[in-house]
Amino acid sequence: MSVLAISNANAKKVAKGGSLITSNLLPKTAIHHHTKTPSDLLPAFKQALERNIKHLVIEGGDGTVRTVLSTLLNNHDESRVLPAISILPRGTTNQIARNLGVKKPADLTAIFKGSFREISMPLVKIKTKSLETRYGFLFSTGALPHVSRFAQDKINAKGVGGGTAVVGAVIKAVTSDKTSLMPPAKHRLKGKSGNGLYTIFNHKGPALGTIMTTLPTLMMGLDPFWGQEDAPLRVTWAEADSAKLGRTVAGLWAGRKINRSVDGYHSHNIEKLSLRTKAPATLDGDFLDISGQKLKITASRPVTFWLSK
Repeated sequence: MSVLAISNANAKKVAKGGSLITSNLLPKTAIHHHTKTPSDLLPAFKQALERNIKHLVIEGGDGTVRTVLSTLLNNHDESRVLPAISILPRGTTNQIARNLGVKKPADLTAIFKGSFREISMPLVKIKTKSLETRYGFLFSTGALPHVSRFAQDKINAKGVGGGTAVVGAVIKAVTSDKTSLMPPAKHRLKGKSGNGLYTIFNHKGPALGTIMTTLPTLMMGLDPFWGQEDAPLRVTWAEADSAKLGRTVAGLWAGRKINRSVDGYHSHNIEKLSLRTKAPATLDGDFLDISGQKLKITASRPVTFWLSK
């Protein structure tokens, strides 16, 4: 099997303990690149195209996975079949790998030998006029980025990191005045399905924030989506004056899938989202500068992931 392995030398656990991808682990014909910047990826993918690579292994955290897949999708002709992806989690945050990664290097050995299960799903695709198209799995504006910033500034500083810090920030958010920690901001939202023929929702005005993913669950099993439409992008947004935030979060964590629009929370599955806001935004945990820009958000082409059985 033709394999390309990419290890992010700056990923937290790789930088601290070195890569777990060794020459003994990989097939003899595999290519292994250690990258430090996104620009290092283009030569690796050029070599992969020349070798007709069928399997791409990514070692790193959420930021590494997002950067590698964005570079791959932006530089891989639509007519060419994408390589299958395996993720070895080695970053500060590894939420993507919780759904789509392997648990240990030995799992890769079984996959190389043909023993694996396969999941195919799209990524969230974000287009603007001025920036290169971005791809990721979890995009949010407003409330969640504010919570993430609080986690970084107040909780990470105390030595608590990863999902634990985010959970702590969420608890802080739902037990305090939401307007102080998560101030509403003007949002222009239009969600569509049916190849853009049907408008599912249209909002112009203050909103607490939005959250969007193609993943089946988020951190620690939290699944804040209850849309019923047959479409790939799962979107939830909250009105500025939404009520019962603590009860809503607790209900979602308990898995209660009920319509919460009466309290100002709306969830739908859509094909396209048009978005403009000056609220902070994050993609897989990293902040994006999208202030005032018009975003066109859709699902990417499906990407195949190989996981251990």
